[in-house]
Amino acid sequence: MKLHFENIISFIAVVEEGSFSSAARKLGKSQSTVSTAVQNLESDLGFNVFNRGHSKVWLTEKGKRLFQLSLPVVSKYRDLVTNAQQMNISDQIVYRVGIDPLVFNKNVKKALLAFSEVFPNVDLLIVTKPSFVLGNYIQEGKIDLALGNPYHKTNNDFNIEELFHVNCWWVAHEDLVSLQPDFSSWRILLMDGFEELLNLSNIASYNLWRIDDLETIIDLCKAQKGIAFLPGFLIEGRVEDSKLKVITDHPDFFGKRVIASLFWQIHSDFSLFNQWIRDELKTSASYKQTFIADLAQ
Repeated sequence: MKLHFENIISFIAVVEEGSFSSAARKLGKSQSTVSTAVQNLESDLGFNVFNRGHSKVWLTEKGKRLFQLSLPVVSKYRDLVTNAQQMNISDQIVYRVGIDPLVFNKNVKKALLAFSEVFPNVDLLIVTKPSFVLGNYIQEGKIDLALGNPYHKTNNDFNIEELFHVNCWWVAHEDLVSLQPDFSSWRILLMDGFEELLNLSNIASYNLWRIDDLETIIDLCKAQKGIAFLPGFLIEGRVEDSKLKVITDHPDFFGKRVIASLFWQIHSDFSLFNQWIRDELKTSASYKQTFIADLAQ
């Protein structure tokens, strides 16, 4: 029996991605090519690996066993390809990534930690700035890739790949809400650059503090010094501990959803590192988030 390795790779990709079309996108091949590869594998094996009586990918018992046996081999092959690619990379290469604090959640941090393991010989430069600044950095060639909100006001064009959603809320200390029900006396605590997401005319009458550090904003909010506009991942776990309350019943303070996306210079190559970051973040953001805020503009 002779098994062609490319056919096994296609089989593994279909199982991992859950469909032939998704596997084709991952492998950079047509769906018909992937389907033919799996059929050829079944022909070489002499048995079916998928039960085609189901609308979704459904492994036969022998298919499950083959997947268990093949996955370690394919994983080793992927590691070999990655290491071989690294051997062609200069030891002095610097990969420059810009990240908007608005989308810098725990999954992004995990991806950076994993990057250091996969590419130990690459120097990584991380810049944390608002998306409009990152857009300028992309245009000026100061960074290779940005993660943030590419739909900010700009005259620049980018390549864009949407990854996950970030829900943003107005938050205040619960005692501030109860003791100062007159919202007009509240101070607005705003991360520098977040005004891109807001209609400032709605809050023009409020005292406004612009601060370039989210943790400082949270501390001020906990100290009842104002109301803050924050990404949901920073609020999670702090609402009960810090007595922070999400504002949901005021016309000036409604939630917003941001589409966290990778964006990079148009007409440029999508490098090995960009591909790796994209795949890592896509894997961690495979679930869909829910959102219940008023999304009125």
